[in-house]
Amino acid sequence: MLYMVETWATVESGNQIDKGEGPGPFFAKLAQRFRPQAIYANPTRRHIFIVVDLEGPAEIAELMYALTWFSGNEPRFTPVMPPEIYMEAMNNAKRIVSPP
Repeated sequence: MLYMVETWATVESGNQIDKGEGPGPFFAKLAQRFRPQAIYANPTRRHIFIVVDLEGPAEIAELMYALTWFSGNEPRFTPVMPPEIYMEAMNNAKRIVSPP
């Protein structure tokens, strides 16, 4: 399933990351392992958004642990889908009950 995953570093974690090589080596490993469709950063804080296709709970947990340990915060996972699938789901739901 496709997820938008966001995470942000604590001030302490961010400072520690910046003292070293910065976030580049971690993001390279993340990209190699999970092959995200997109990675965006918020220019006003240490906050990133990743769009990634995860196969199941084990991959979700793996990414959650990696991001938590790296950033010092728990990431937020939001399932996302293209509009075509949304329309299919809505039409199927209408077979069960009509919207108010």
